Amino acid sequence: MLPHLIYFNVRGRAEAIRLILEETGTAYTERRFTVEEWPTLKATLDYGQLPVYTEGDLVIHQSHAICRHLARRFNLYGDDEADRIRCDIVEETFVDAQNNIGTFFWNPEFEKLRDEYEHVQLPALMTRLEKLFLSNPANSGYWAGTRLSYVDFLAWHFLDYVRPFSQKTLDQFSALAAFKHRIESRPAIVAYLGSERRPRTLTVPVASCPFGGTPETS
Repeated sequence: MLPHLIYFNVRGRAEAIRLILEETGTAYTERRFTVEEWPTLKATLDYGQLPVYTEGDLVIHQSHAICRHLARRFNLYGDDEADRIRCDIVEETFVDAQNNIGTFFWNPEFEKLRDEYEHVQLPALMTRLEKLFLSNPANSGYWAGTRLSYVDFLAWHFLDYVRPFSQKTLDQFSALAAFKHRIESRPAIVAYLGSERRPRTLTVPVASCPFGGTPETS
């Protein structure tokens, strides 16, 4: 039985999982739910959250637990303990970064706060991220160690959240922009990004917030 992913019909928390599966050439199936179906589905889930990933008898909840499982399975967790520790640090950094931009996107005062976030908060966040990226002792162009790891997909996914909101801000951080281009130029990722497998919509709509629910909302 093929690995199976359950999530909404958006990129959201499942996108890094999809990227890992695509990069590794892993065939998988998906069931994508609508927001309207969510209340009924939620009641059937042990943790009341999506995504859920199944692989035979294995059932995994929580997006980052799924990513780490796939990283171990496909040798995308560095070469030694130092690499794995750095992966863990980078992962948690992007949990915070994703929460930061997500909270802003879903703020009912999005339009009121947009200018200040774009010109003050986002550049400050990107500065910290670029400093972390450049601190990789291997200086490899990846976030941890000398080669591709699962946190590179978490990083790419965050930067792709920045892109439709403020490409000009992303362009100010040349190391991050070059990293993003490097990942999205990998043959399997190029194929995925141009395919119908990729959801067109970034994130689900949120009540009283103008961001989300439409393709490439900006």
